[in-house]
Amino acid sequence: MDDVVAYLQEIEGPYAYLALLLSAMIEYVVPPLPGDTFALAGIALAATAGYSPWLVHAALTAGATLGGQLAWAFGRYVRARREKSPTFLHGPRTERALDEVRRRFEKHGAAYLLANRFVPALRAFFFVGAGLANMPGWKVALFGGLSAAAWNGLLLLVGWALGSNLERLGELVRQYTWVALGIFAIGIGIGLWRARRARTKV
Repeated sequence: MDDVVAYLQEIEGPYAYLALLLSAMIEYVVPPLPGDTFALAGIALAATAGYSPWLVHAALTAGATLGGQLAWAFGRYVRARREKSPTFLHGPRTERALDEVRRRFEKHGAAYLLANRFVPALRAFFFVGAGLANMPGWKVALFGGLSAAAWNGLLLLVGWALGSNLERLGELVRQYTWVALGIFAIGIGIGLWRARRARTKV
């Protein structure tokens, strides 16, 4: 993360905020990109190097919102071209899974998008699901943007409290990531178990 901080310090003026925006956006297109690394670096610089916390927050939130729109558009594409979609999206199991995602987002899409930013590594898939469910773009932008704003605001508060202790901030986010993924996995497991029990009773 120190390399990212050094990189952002070398960028002059508004280009640093643009780099934060693009990193937050691309994370939704290429999920392995460590978008939170750039976010944490920008927040640390806001606390220690004179970066505007308001512009850091705005750049990260705008980038996340735009990236979510791109993932949503991909979901819409898959929905509209189901028959012509890539081969990995075909097959009975895949079809059932996609239909289940669509049904769930038709019922609870807003809640999922409000929670998306707090679920590390899987954020982009929430927006793909919204696209599969044909959610309106303005709703996706609204709820996804609110989630990003809340998450980035929380990171800014924690970063401001920790000041220049960038390693501690990164460690807290890593710990949160593992806990959140564990809770998410348990929730998925319980949901699958309940669905299986329901099918066996029929």
